[in-house]
Amino acid sequence: MSLHTDTFHIPEGCSASFAVTVTDRECEPYIPRGGTALFERGAPIRDGDVGLFFDGHEAVIRQYCEDWAGNAHLLTLNRRRRERDIVLPRDGRHAVCLLGRVLDLGVIALPSR
Repeated sequence: MSLHTDTFHIPEGCSASFAVTVTDRECEPYIPRGGTALFERGAPIRDGDVGLFFDGHEAVIRQYCEDWAGNAHLLTLNRRRRERDIVLPRDGRHAVCLLGRVLDLGVIALPSR
């Protein structure tokens, strides 16, 4: 996903800190390609939440979950693209940065394996 630097109007009363345009199909059907995702910077993230993560190479929107062993999983919302899931071993050798949590998606069930 590439980030656009366009200016977005964030609706009044919305707690969003910033917005990005989705440029791929990895968030479908929840956020269509070309759609805008609103984010809250500094929001806590829990299992099942969706966030914007930066891994040093690219920014990705993924659903977060942690397994029983403490490994973090960043899952694509479009499960037909599951090969793009990211696994972060608990040893911390692969660090990522959470840029913000997606707002207004509602509850998205974690996929079953």
